[in-house]
Amino acid sequence: MRIRTFTARSMSEALRLVREELGRDAVILGNRDVAEGVEVTAAIDPSDEPAGGGFQIRDRDLGPNVLPLEVNDDDQLPEEAERLLRAVAFHGAPIEVNERLCRRAAQVNDPSLTISLSAGVEDVFQFAPFGRPSDNALVLVGPPGAGKTVVAAKYAVESVLSGRPLKIATTDIERPGGEMRLMELAEILDNRPVRLTPGRRLEWSGPRIIDTEGVNPFDDDDIQKLRETIEINDAEPVLVLPAGGDPYEYEDIAHVFAELGVRRLVATRIDTARRIGGILAAAATGLSFAAAGASPVIADGLYPLTPTALARLILNDPDGAADLDEDRKHA
Repeated sequence: MRIRTFTARSMSEALRLVREELGRDAVILGNRDVAEGVEVTAAIDPSDEPAGGGFQIRDRDLGPNVLPLEVNDDDQLPEEAERLLRAVAFHGAPIEVNERLCRRAAQVNDPSLTISLSAGVEDVFQFAPFGRPSDNALVLVGPPGAGKTVVAAKYAVESVLSGRPLKIATTDIERPGGEMRLMELAEILDNRPVRLTPGRRLEWSGPRIIDTEGVNPFDDDDIQKLRETIEINDAEPVLVLPAGGDPYEYEDIAHVFAELGVRRLVATRIDTARRIGGILAAAATGLSFAAAGASPVIADGLYPLTPTALARLILNDPDGAADLDEDRKHA
């Protein structure tokens, strides 16, 4: 395979250089912004025959930044289409996710790129916000350091504001200091968490949330202990993942937790991650977005993600936080 890197002022110009140098059967391996404009890396298999008709960047499993696209010989890539392609590829989500987002967005005839991409987001992802706390138990699960304790505290604050205080419990009692922060936060709410040992059920008939210790998703013993906590409490497990993780690693993690019954995802640290391809990859496995954490401040609460808010995050819209702010909960 022959690999070349092309630098141009715009994406359309770079694609034209690729076509002239490598032909219509080239495969785009990735792109990034550089001082001169945009840098595109492309490859061609010498055994491939030139494709007829348009210039097609073909689908191949060559990494997270491969983005299929068709451009006619005499066509310029529209400015908005170029922005869309570059924005989606920037986050590094798997090719299948990128393709579905862009193809659906391209079908929407709207002058607003945010609205067009929102249609793609709605087509690819599912949304199932928490809503008002119910009598069902929630168990927050995920790898170490995902932000489960902060999510539990924020959810507890929102439950108080909604008029349905809930009981908090934690199984993170073996790690030194593991429960300390949750205990401190709960003191503010006058709602001291219950310490749950393995095999113990949280005896509470109303709304309740259980913060669990971080687990290694690929350790069978860790997963089995977590399964027991979920089953004995007859609870819904909700996966908590921080933005900024590796997309393919997050895909694997999502599949593991789905086997435990996870159907919803809370994305944390949205405010500190430039790339959200990891959480996009996790959600694209079939998980629904329940909420997002975009601030370490407990009183700020959780953000109920919407297709428009997620589209703005993907587009790196500097005003994107405004959409989240409208739904923001304040204590």
